[in-house]
Amino acid sequence: MFRIFALIIIIFTFLSATVSAGILDLIEEGRLDEARRLMDNEASATLRNGNNLYFQAMLESEGEKSKQFLEAAFKAEMSPEYLEDNIRRMTYFYLASNDYEKTVSNAQAYLQFWEDGRHRSEMQRLYAYALYMRDDSDEGGKIRRNLIRENENGPVGEIGRLDQASEFYRQKEFIKAQNICRSLAGSKYDYVVPPSLFMLSYYSLEQKRIDDAILYYNILKEGYPDAVGLSDLIDRFSDLKTSPTNHDAEEITGTVYSVKAGVFSIKKNANNLKDRLKQYGEKVEVKKKRISDKNYYVVYVGRFVSSQEAMSFKVRLETHENEVYQVVAR
Repeated sequence: MFRIFALIIIIFTFLSATVSAGILDLIEEGRLDEARRLMDNEASATLRNGNNLYFQAMLESEGEKSKQFLEAAFKAEMSPEYLEDNIRRMTYFYLASNDYEKTVSNAQAYLQFWEDGRHRSEMQRLYAYALYMRDDSDEGGKIRRNLIRENENGPVGEIGRLDQASEFYRQKEFIKAQNICRSLAGSKYDYVVPPSLFMLSYYSLEQKRIDDAILYYNILKEGYPDAVGLSDLIDRFSDLKTSPTNHDAEEITGTVYSVKAGVFSIKKNANNLKDRLKQYGEKVEVKKKRISDKNYYVVYVGRFVSSQEAMSFKVRLETHENEVYQVVAR
């Protein structure tokens, strides 16, 4: 009798795991209707209650309801392979709702229970960020430094350094932040470079360093034309009011002004823009410039004797090209 009972337990456990895995596979493949039908067709005895609630959370389109399912699943009996991801998802929900206390406690519990968990690096990032937002910068800095050290020279480590730069900017420690971002702007990981260039441009604007802001914007636009944040930078540039400099000084020094129309890492791209801008009737030049140990090619349009003339031409160029440009003294 005992053998028969044990065999039933083994079969039940196997079927439960099989059904659960099948539902998860359907969800991950985006076959949500099939996943819902499978859940509806299975008797409650073949699915553990906690697992069922976890799958309901994954299928729910409303964020608050999904969070409630996750919290209910956590309190119920769950398979260990789903519990880890359940806690991870709950932590993201708490962070999104600015509940930093729960974000910290969840991330802390995860890191203690799963020292080598699949989501360790993610949870370290969330933990550090929530600590900073809770004004515990000492502990947050410690967690972030651990993340960077554990993933040194890898993509996760560089993302940790991006977070570090962002925090330095928030604390107005611009030099520290800029040094990190300049270093990461040359990263081999494509998802690290755009946010580095964006921050360099954005916070250059914050410091009224317009030349640097437009330089980094142009580098970002050339390398990553679909990058998130480009339109935000354009809006911020559009809000700038540039006043002309003293004309007497221009006449005395013999300074000339040009419109800087682009910065490119590939000379051919610079020459293509040069050819297109010749239609506006002003001299167009391409000059090589060394930036952060890399060669770039800068496109200049016009040679004006006053900044006011250059500004007028810049407005005309921006109107026709639907771009943001910069007047520079040469």
